[in-house]
Amino acid sequence: MAAQHKHNAAVEYFAARSHDAWRAEFLKNNPDQAGLPRMRMRGGKMVDINQPWSSLDPAAKADNKIAAETAYAALDRFPKNREKAAAYVHKQWIKRNRADPNQAKDLFKPYNELSEIEKDKDRAHIDQMKAALKAVRKARKDASAKKAKKKPKAATLVLDDKTAARLHAAAQALSAATGAKITAEALLSAGAEAVLAICEAAAPAKRKKKR
Repeated sequence: MAAQHKHNAAVEYFAARSHDAWRAEFLKNNPDQAGLPRMRMRGGKMVDINQPWSSLDPAAKADNKIAAETAYAALDRFPKNREKAAAYVHKQWIKRNRADPNQAKDLFKPYNELSEIEKDKDRAHIDQMKAALKAVRKARKDASAKKAKKKPKAATLVLDDKTAARLHAAAQALSAATGAKITAEALLSAGAEAVLAICEAAAPAKRKKKR
């Protein structure tokens, strides 16, 4: 359950930031496109991808998450080998885009034949997923620390050896007198409840006296 939560959170983090980063760069290079729809086929329908992640169509989000899932799988397969992980990302990209006529033919080369510029795009996916996983771990750690901080610490009563011995002796004597087994813990709890009841009964009288 925790592993699945980490997976889902990392995929969402990666996809959201990747899309918003792409959009920011797109609008930077094409300022005249601000506010204009950029329609693309996603999940069998035309959707506007020139939207922030929070407003993006679910079909477009799902398409973005495919790349995130691939990056997660690449790191899972090659956690300590950035180049192999990047090569895996590229291989999966080829499978997804093989039928897309808008993609440049040079992009369908094997990873080791790509230019460094193109390799860096695949490496960036690995680096971004590492950042996503780090952010998710930090968020979970912060949430746990916050929860632990809010949880009140239970008071602990420690008895010295002499007092503990007297309590056990009293419990044994009471058990013998009543014919029922009474533990020292039960006797201590009953005593605490009795003291609390006395305090609650005395409190109103004390407040009244102050007036």
